[in-house]
Amino acid sequence: MAEKSLLAFIGGAFLYSENHDALANWYSKMLGIIWEKTPDGSAYYQSYYYNEIDSGKKAYVGLSIIHSKKKIARDEGKSHMINYRVSDLARLVELLRSNGLEVKGIDKYPEGDFAWCKDPDGNEMELWEDTTLK
Repeated sequence: MAEKSLLAFIGGAFLYSENHDALANWYSKMLGIIWEKTPDGSAYYQSYYYNEIDSGKKAYVGLSIIHSKKKIARDEGKSHMINYRVSDLARLVELLRSNGLEVKGIDKYPEGDFAWCKDPDGNEMELWEDTTLK
């Protein structure tokens, strides 16, 4: 089992679409999801808030539909990526790289630090340390 400081939780799921407006509308009609839209119109998102068990701090899991111009490089039609929220991104990236995994990043954004890699089956992963909670 991983050390407590390296545990990962789902941070978000991202769907990529050439027609993100239509896909967001479909999810609204079929599942009742009420979306917010980014100021530049490139994505729809919904945040689901909860309190972390350990610290009691407010955190969230996000669901996004992103226009395909923003999509990640993908193999054979894959159109999703799972985001894992981690507590110590630098240490995790070091661990992954020391085990032979290619990791891209660490990039810093207002909502936190990010890195990207693929799991052993080639599934895209985004690793996110929410630095706004610190």
